[in-house]
Amino acid sequence: MDCQTNDLLKTGKEFGIQYIKRTHFTDMPNNHYHNHFEIYYLLSGERYYFIKDRTYYISEGSLVLIKPYILHKTISTNKPSHERVLISFSKDFTKDFNHCNEKFDFLSCFDAEVNVLVLNKEEQKKVKTVIMKLLEENGSKMPWHDIYLKILLQELLLIINRRIMRGDYGTFEHPNDLHKKISDIVKYINTNYSQHITLAELSAKFFISQYYLSRVFKEVTGLTFTEYLNYIRVKEAKELLCKSAESITQISEKVGYESITHFGRVFKKLTGVSPLKYRKQMVR
Repeated sequence: MDCQTNDLLKTGKEFGIQYIKRTHFTDMPNNHYHNHFEIYYLLSGERYYFIKDRTYYISEGSLVLIKPYILHKTISTNKPSHERVLISFSKDFTKDFNHCNEKFDFLSCFDAEVNVLVLNKEEQKKVKTVIMKLLEENGSKMPWHDIYLKILLQELLLIINRRIMRGDYGTFEHPNDLHKKISDIVKYINTNYSQHITLAELSAKFFISQYYLSRVFKEVTGLTFTEYLNYIRVKEAKELLCKSAESITQISEKVGYESITHFGRVFKKLTGVSPLKYRKQMVR
């Protein structure tokens, strides 16, 4: 599979939390995506975080929100030591969150197009307190601990939503000019994926050698140019297969494939099933 998936539900769980402290250089081997929500909180140190189409520099007290099916990857800076907490949960885990107030959506923070929040000291203290409780409760065998996990997650999401409502997200500069150029290229691909795009054309358009572009694109995004283009096309094809009545041939052409055979081969490689089987599974 070109893009790694990391689906929480494959483990049979709807909630997970993980604390890790590292003192050596560590990068995700590949850009990946998954079918669940993630909250990444950096307790200490610094990292680069590639999300969707750009790289963010994050430091102590930064909180990262990842929606389902959004490509992302963490990368070391020149200071490898860091500690972080990663919270993962499915939408089903939150299905009864809004019984008290149907007008408020706890997951709305993930739809605010805010990938990274830099918390002040007071906010860091509140978030860290809830996270420590989540870590403790997740490892406990106490009665009804699953209920308490949901209560704590609601508290954390409420803090995050309040922070987003307040605005002032901060300015996130690209780590360097190279990251900015790759971000511009990724945005171009995201907009023009249905057209015929080649590495040579991108090289000429963005004034960067083909060899260098190939190398740094993989370095920054975790995917080769071809892998990324296929991911974007298949992602859009999945949406069309679920929501439209267009034929598979029409969808194949619409997302940029000249050959339906090639489309079917790429689609199955990325999803594990053919386009037709995927449609049958999703449309019931």
